[in-house]
Amino acid sequence: MNKRFLPPAFLSLPRVGVAAFLLCAVSFLVGVLCGTFAASGFAAGEAAAGFLSGYFSVLREDGASISFLTVFLQVSWVHLAAFLFGFTALGVVLIPALAAVRGFTAAFALAVLVRLYAAGGAAAGVLLLGVPALFSLPLFFPLAADSFCVSLELLRTGLFGYPPSGCGFSRATLIRFLAAVLLLLLISLTQRVLLLSGLFDLLAIS
Repeated sequence: MNKRFLPPAFLSLPRVGVAAFLLCAVSFLVGVLCGTFAASGFAAGEAAAGFLSGYFSVLREDGASISFLTVFLQVSWVHLAAFLFGFTALGVVLIPALAAVRGFTAAFALAVLVRLYAAGGAAAGVLLLGVPALFSLPLFFPLAADSFCVSLELLRTGLFGYPPSGCGFSRATLIRFLAAVLLLLLISLTQRVLLLSGLFDLLAIS
């Protein structure tokens, strides 16, 4: 494909990592706003309320059966997806979209919790969603920025024929990803302890 169809300034952006970080952050905020508004809709709120009621009932009655793997995937699915999306040129679109989806799901769940359980729901939301997000989201945005750079490198070299710029997949990228996975394992362990600690009785969630 002719290089003139994509501005060279974009393909050789010197601070593409910072730009990718900001793009994912903005996408996440857009998702948060959409999730908050969606939860305010009567039909969506009622459907989610029914789901959450059943979900909390399962946690109360059979919380000990929740596996660590289930909790880990719940906490880290967006990080793992962002890493995998970096190995395709489509990642330049999929990674910002993933950030928006993560923002939407987090805001939607928290808004419905507050709507359904009032003060108890707000407290449960902070502990079950806010605390893990507080530690996991700072890991997501740098990881997403790394993956975006790798994806952009595939796009510019494979599709547009530009020479490698050095911002593709590297040993440093892999080390940062493995460090993030280790921290996510610790976050998942903490969240599972919270789930098994009688949290819902304390917060009057039923």
